[in-house]
Amino acid sequence: MLNTLSVICYHHSVFTHTDAPKPPSVSVSPSGEIMEGSSVTLTCSSDANPAANYTWYKEDRTLLQGPEGVYRLSSISSGDSGVYSCKSENQYGRINSTSLHLDVQCFMLIDSVVFV
Repeated sequence: MLNTLSVICYHHSVFTHTDAPKPPSVSVSPSGEIMEGSSVTLTCSSDANPAANYTWYKEDRTLLQGPEGVYRLSSISSGDSGVYSCKSENQYGRINSTSLHLDVQCFMLIDSVVFV
């Protein structure tokens, strides 16, 4: 009598999908009219694998670089008005967002005294 031993080999492969960043989306919070002295948050996000790093620009001037994609303006003034954009980047590519126009409204309050 013959004894037969069968051995089944199983090879497990792990495939990691990598992607260059997709076009980033930009948002501003709060939305709508922004008054001088307010706090504003600009957010840049993009699907990428591995995760993207972000760079924020104001009219082609670099403002911030890092993995979060969030740029905060704590007490904005009319000098912060302008065109903002971000870049999403990983080792497989980089892509720029569309532009975001930030318009800071300044109002002057005048107290008036009426004499009768």
